[in-house]
Amino acid sequence: MVVRFLKSNNASAFFILPLVAIAIWALGFFQAPVLPVKHTMPFYELLVGPVAGIPWLSTLIALFLVIAEAFLLNYIVNENEVLPKKSSLPGLFYIVFISNNCSMLELHPLLFANLFLLFALSKILNSYRKDLAFSQVFDAGLLISVATLFYFPCIVFFPVIGIALVIFRPFLWREWVISFIGVLVPYIFVVTWYFWNDVLDYLLYDKIFFPMVFKTQPAELSPSFYFMISTGWLIVLLSFGKLFSGLGGGSQKTKKALVLMLWLFSFAGLSLLLAPGISTKYFSLLVIPLAVICSNYFLRIKKELWGELLFLIFFVSIFVNLIITIF
Repeated sequence: MVVRFLKSNNASAFFILPLVAIAIWALGFFQAPVLPVKHTMPFYELLVGPVAGIPWLSTLIALFLVIAEAFLLNYIVNENEVLPKKSSLPGLFYIVFISNNCSMLELHPLLFANLFLLFALSKILNSYRKDLAFSQVFDAGLLISVATLFYFPCIVFFPVIGIALVIFRPFLWREWVISFIGVLVPYIFVVTWYFWNDVLDYLLYDKIFFPMVFKTQPAELSPSFYFMISTGWLIVLLSFGKLFSGLGGGSQKTKKALVLMLWLFSFAGLSLLLAPGISTKYFSLLVIPLAVICSNYFLRIKKELWGELLFLIFFVSIFVNLIITIF
């Protein structure tokens, strides 16, 4: 039922998407953690530090971010013809994928990183068929660089700027140089500040290298988690199958955008190698491309009843897993 309503880009999304997010995240308030800010990147420590010890407030901010990012993803996808039809499904899948486990129901660094990655994606897609895209590629580089200052493994996305330029733009060497300058600018300011205060070693070792070397251990997982995650990955596998079988359809921009989603998914997978531990929240960088790819599957699916049933099973399994884990 929800999938059918959100297949079209109508006003119902303004009510359904927040309701879905609130329904899931309401459970998170029962087990809201005190957030660790030690060994985290500078921007995350700066913004989250004041609310880290107030679990309900940090969880509320995280919920707001998830809802805002879902609407932002919907806008980007629909405005830039990423999918063959306008819909609100990308926002729906963004919410359920980034909220499917207790460890994800907190104000973790990847929520901030995803926000800046979404803005960077918007800039990249807006560069399509422009005579000159200097401001777009500079902004994209700068935004991805800022994302790394919340969550350092986002550094794997730097090559995506070049890949996007190859996909969407004719070769203009100045655009490549300008995008690289955009990447450097935030780090010039941050490194200068740490150097000026004689704590540059603190940035390098405590913020960047320590989390990658001394990884946190994974928590024990319940059988309900494995059922939920299996259902989710079944949707993902079916979506990739539909994508590869129908990549030739749609407009030229749609095809190029979906190819970019495949690259984003690949590099997001690489970020797991740099993650500071083994936890479902570190898969959050995969959520943006997965939300788009899965939306493509549900838009093209012919048997609507199958799509509704598949989503319902996944959605219910999320609740069952959260209830078992929390209570």
